[in-house]
Amino acid sequence: MKKLCIIFLTILLLPVTGRAQNESVPKFTFGAEWGYIGVFYSGYHHNFFAPEGYRVDPRSYKFMYVSNAEAYLHLGYNIDARHNIAAYAGISAIERYHHTIPVSIRFTRYSGDDHMKDRWFTFIDLGSGISIKKNPQAILTGKLGWGYRISLSRDTKLDFLMSYRAVLTHPDIYHYGDMIPHDKVNRNNAYNSALSLGIALTL
Repeated sequence: MKKLCIIFLTILLLPVTGRAQNESVPKFTFGAEWGYIGVFYSGYHHNFFAPEGYRVDPRSYKFMYVSNAEAYLHLGYNIDARHNIAAYAGISAIERYHHTIPVSIRFTRYSGDDHMKDRWFTFIDLGSGISIKKNPQAILTGKLGWGYRISLSRDTKLDFLMSYRAVLTHPDIYHYGDMIPHDKVNRNNAYNSALSLGIALTL
Protein backbone atom coordinates (compact mmCIF):
# COMPACT_ATOMS: atom_id res chain seq x y z
CA MET A 1 0.00 0.00 0.00
CA LYS A 2 2.81 2.35 0.88
CA LYS A 3 4.54 1.61 -2.44
CA LEU A 4 1.30 2.31 -4.33
CA CYS A 5 0.97 5.72 -2.62
CA ILE A 6 4.54 6.62 -3.58
CA ILE A 7 3.96 5.57 -7.20
CA PHE A 8 0.67 7.51 -7.30
CA LEU A 9 2.29 10.70 -5.95
CA THR A 10 5.18 10.32 -8.40
CA ILE A 11 2.74 10.06 -11.32
CA LEU A 12 0.92 13.19 -10.13
CA LEU A 13 4.11 15.22 -9.70
CA LEU A 14 5.78 14.23 -12.96
CA PRO A 15 3.72 16.54 -15.20
CA VAL A 16 4.30 19.47 -12.83
CA THR A 17 8.04 18.83 -12.75
CA GLY A 18 8.11 18.48 -16.52
CA ARG A 19 6.38 21.81 -17.03
CA ALA A 20 8.77 23.56 -14.67
CA GLN A 21 11.87 22.19 -16.38
CA ASN A 22 10.64 22.60 -19.96
CA GLU A 23 8.76 25.88 -19.54
CA SER A 24 8.37 27.16 -23.09
CA VAL A 25 9.26 30.69 -24.08
CA PRO A 26 6.16 32.80 -24.92
CA LYS A 27 6.14 33.45 -28.66
CA PHE A 28 4.58 36.91 -28.65
CA THR A 29 5.34 39.79 -26.30
CA PHE A 30 3.94 43.26 -25.76
CA GLY A 31 4.48 46.05 -23.26
CA ALA A 32 5.38 49.67 -22.55
CA GLU A 33 8.62 51.59 -22.13
CA TRP A 34 9.40 54.98 -20.58
CA GLY A 35 12.69 56.83 -20.85
CA TYR A 36 14.64 59.93 -19.88
CA ILE A 37 16.86 61.44 -22.59
CA GLY A 38 19.91 63.61 -21.99
CA VAL A 39 20.98 65.32 -25.22
CA PHE A 40 24.72 66.13 -25.03
CA TYR A 41 25.60 67.06 -28.63
CA SER A 42 23.60 68.88 -31.30
CA GLY A 43 24.18 70.27 -34.74
CA TYR A 44 22.30 71.73 -37.68
CA HIS A 45 22.86 72.88 -41.24
CA HIS A 46 20.25 75.12 -42.87
CA ASN A 47 20.17 76.74 -46.27
CA PHE A 48 17.27 78.98 -47.24
CA PHE A 49 16.16 82.23 -48.84
CA ALA A 50 15.45 85.04 -46.37
CA PRO A 51 12.30 87.18 -46.86
CA GLU A 52 14.55 89.87 -48.37
CA GLY A 53 15.61 87.45 -51.11
CA TYR A 54 19.23 86.64 -50.22
CA ARG A 55 20.50 83.14 -49.45
CA VAL A 56 21.38 82.23 -45.84
CA ASP A 57 23.52 79.20 -44.95
CA PRO A 58 23.86 78.88 -41.14
CA ARG A 59 25.36 75.85 -39.43
CA SER A 60 26.35 75.01 -35.88
CA TYR A 61 27.71 71.99 -33.99
CA LYS A 62 28.14 72.10 -30.21
CA PHE A 63 28.16 70.21 -26.95
CA MET A 64 25.27 71.13 -24.67
CA TYR A 65 22.68 69.54 -22.41
CA VAL A 66 18.91 69.31 -22.89
CA SER A 67 16.50 67.00 -21.06
CA ASN A 68 13.79 65.16 -23.02
CA ALA A 69 11.45 62.22 -22.43
CA GLU A 70 10.01 59.37 -24.46
CA ALA A 71 7.31 56.70 -24.14
CA TYR A 72 6.63 53.64 -26.31
CA LEU A 73 4.38 50.65 -26.81
CA HIS A 74 5.91 47.55 -28.35
CA LEU A 75 4.85 44.26 -29.89
CA GLY A 76 7.44 41.55 -30.34
CA TYR A 77 8.22 37.97 -31.25
CA ASN A 78 10.65 35.67 -29.42
CA ILE A 79 12.70 33.94 -32.10
CA ASP A 80 14.09 31.66 -29.37
CA ALA A 81 15.08 31.94 -25.69
CA ARG A 82 17.86 34.43 -26.45
CA HIS A 83 16.57 36.58 -29.33
CA ASN A 84 13.59 38.90 -29.75
CA ILE A 85 12.49 41.19 -32.56
CA ALA A 86 9.88 43.87 -31.84
CA ALA A 87 8.11 46.87 -33.37
CA TYR A 88 8.08 50.06 -31.30
CA ALA A 89 5.87 53.15 -31.65
CA GLY A 90 5.39 56.09 -29.31
CA ILE A 91 6.06 59.75 -28.70
CA SER A 92 9.33 61.51 -28.02
CA ALA A 93 10.77 65.01 -27.79
CA ILE A 94 13.76 65.98 -29.93
CA GLU A 95 15.84 68.59 -28.16
CA ARG A 96 14.02 71.97 -28.26
CA TYR A 97 12.85 71.47 -31.84
CA HIS A 98 9.57 69.54 -31.68
CA HIS A 99 7.89 66.31 -30.64
CA THR A 100 7.81 63.29 -32.89
CA ILE A 101 6.06 59.95 -33.34
CA PRO A 102 8.91 57.44 -33.83
CA VAL A 103 8.38 53.97 -35.26
CA SER A 104 11.21 51.44 -35.17
CA ILE A 105 12.29 47.81 -35.20
CA ARG A 106 14.40 46.56 -32.29
CA PHE A 107 16.53 43.41 -32.20
CA THR A 108 17.45 42.19 -28.70
CA ARG A 109 19.88 39.47 -27.63
CA TYR A 110 19.74 38.07 -24.09
CA SER A 111 22.50 36.31 -22.17
CA GLY A 112 21.77 32.74 -21.08
CA ASP A 113 19.11 30.34 -22.33
CA ASP A 114 16.85 30.35 -19.25
CA HIS A 115 14.20 33.02 -19.77
CA MET A 116 12.92 32.45 -16.22
CA LYS A 117 16.14 33.88 -14.75
CA ASP A 118 17.30 37.49 -14.46
CA ARG A 119 19.80 38.30 -17.22
CA TRP A 120 21.65 40.97 -19.18
CA PHE A 121 20.81 41.94 -22.75
CA THR A 122 21.96 44.14 -25.62
CA PHE A 123 19.89 45.68 -28.40
CA ILE A 124 19.95 47.72 -31.60
CA ASP A 125 16.99 49.84 -32.67
CA LEU A 126 16.53 51.48 -36.09
CA GLY A 127 13.55 53.38 -37.46
CA SER A 128 11.86 56.47 -38.77
CA GLY A 129 8.81 58.51 -37.78
CA ILE A 130 6.93 61.76 -38.27
CA SER A 131 7.75 65.09 -36.65
CA ILE A 132 4.87 66.96 -35.00
CA LYS A 133 5.06 70.51 -36.37
CA LYS A 134 3.40 72.80 -38.92
CA ASN A 135 5.01 70.97 -41.84
CA PRO A 136 5.47 67.32 -40.72
CA GLN A 137 8.52 65.57 -42.12
CA ALA A 138 10.13 62.17 -41.72
CA ILE A 139 12.91 61.62 -39.20
CA LEU A 140 15.57 58.93 -38.83
CA THR A 141 16.46 57.47 -35.45
CA GLY A 142 18.75 54.80 -34.08
CA LYS A 143 19.67 53.34 -30.70
CA LEU A 144 22.40 51.07 -29.43
CA GLY A 145 22.06 49.89 -25.86
CA TRP A 146 22.13 47.33 -23.13
CA GLY A 147 20.18 46.53 -20.00
CA TYR A 148 19.18 44.11 -17.27
CA ARG A 149 15.99 42.04 -17.22
CA ILE A 150 14.27 40.95 -14.02
CA SER A 151 11.99 37.96 -14.55
CA LEU A 152 8.81 38.43 -12.51
CA SER A 153 7.07 35.38 -14.00
CA ARG A 154 7.00 33.29 -17.17
CA ASP A 155 5.31 36.11 -19.09
CA THR A 156 6.08 39.28 -17.11
CA LYS A 157 9.51 40.94 -17.26
CA LEU A 158 10.88 44.22 -15.91
CA ASP A 159 13.72 45.80 -17.90
CA PHE A 160 16.18 48.55 -17.00
CA LEU A 161 17.84 50.06 -20.07
CA MET A 162 20.60 52.45 -21.08
CA SER A 163 21.30 53.44 -24.66
CA TYR A 164 22.96 55.87 -27.03
CA ARG A 165 20.42 57.58 -29.30
CA ALA A 166 21.09 59.44 -32.57
CA VAL A 167 18.41 61.40 -34.45
CA LEU A 168 18.25 63.19 -37.80
CA THR A 169 15.32 65.60 -38.07
CA HIS A 170 14.13 68.68 -39.99
CA PRO A 171 12.91 71.43 -37.65
CA ASP A 172 11.07 74.61 -38.61
CA ILE A 173 13.52 77.40 -39.49
CA TYR A 174 13.14 80.89 -38.03
CA HIS A 175 15.02 83.96 -39.27
CA TYR A 176 14.78 87.04 -37.02
CA GLY A 177 11.54 85.70 -35.57
CA ASP A 178 9.89 84.83 -38.90
CA MET A 179 9.34 81.22 -39.93
CA ILE A 180 10.79 80.45 -43.34
CA PRO A 181 8.19 78.90 -45.70
CA HIS A 182 8.87 75.31 -46.70
CA ASP A 183 9.27 76.21 -50.40
CA LYS A 184 12.08 78.68 -49.52
CA VAL A 185 14.19 76.01 -47.79
CA ASN A 186 17.00 74.30 -49.70
CA ARG A 187 18.54 72.34 -46.83
CA ASN A 188 17.22 71.66 -43.35
CA ASN A 189 19.06 69.03 -41.31
CA ALA A 190 19.45 68.83 -37.56
CA TYR A 191 21.29 66.11 -35.65
CA ASN A 192 21.56 65.24 -32.00
CA SER A 193 23.22 62.63 -29.85
CA ALA A 194 21.88 61.59 -26.47
CA LEU A 195 22.05 59.07 -23.67
CA SER A 196 18.78 57.47 -22.62
CA LEU A 197 17.81 55.78 -19.36
CA GLY A 198 14.61 53.75 -19.38
CA ILE A 199 12.38 51.21 -17.72
CA ALA A 200 10.09 48.78 -19.52
CA LEU A 201 7.42 46.29 -18.60
CA THR A 202 7.00 43.36 -20.99
CA LEU A 203 4.14 40.86 -20.86
